Amino acid sequence: MNGSKSFCAGMISLLVGTFLLAAVSLAQTGQSQGNYVTTATVNVRKGPGTNYETIAKIRKGTKVEIVGREGRWLKVQSKHGNPPGYIDEKFAVLRGETAAPTARRAPGTYITTTSVNIRRGPGTNNPIIAKIAKDTKVQVVDVEGDWLKVQSKHGNPPGYIHKRYARLLPAG
Repeated sequence: MNGSKSFCAGMISLLVGTFLLAAVSLAQTGQSQGNYVTTATVNVRKGPGTNYETIAKIRKGTKVEIVGREGRWLKVQSKHGNPPGYIDEKFAVLRGETAAPTARRAPGTYITTTSVNIRRGPGTNNPIIAKIAKDTKVQVVDVEGDWLKVQSKHGNPPGYIHKRYARLLPAG
């Protein structure tokens, strides 16, 4: 009888452990999340992180189907039959919801609040193509997440600065 009690206790422990592991796994990966809209042009990555290869880009305002989540990364289902990929959740909102107010992040004339690097693309993983001094006026032509796309006054290709290093000047 002692053997069967310990066998039952072992089976119960195994079942509880399996159930808990499944629950944790579901919480981490998430279930179908629904339809979202991108708030900026965003890189689609092979895995959930910036260390994964970029496999596509999705333009700002595109409706995307989110089928899972890993941390802050949303798993995107391709509408064209391509393998799924991942986007950072900060670049998407549920359809029907509104993004955070963008008045401070709108295109227009900004002034840099410190000396700042201009990067080839939106993100610190992109190479630095120039530096500009504090208190320099810059023309922002687009916003991608936390990055401001700045137009060159000298005919060079546009570059990107992080929004924390510039503030919008009042119109007029």
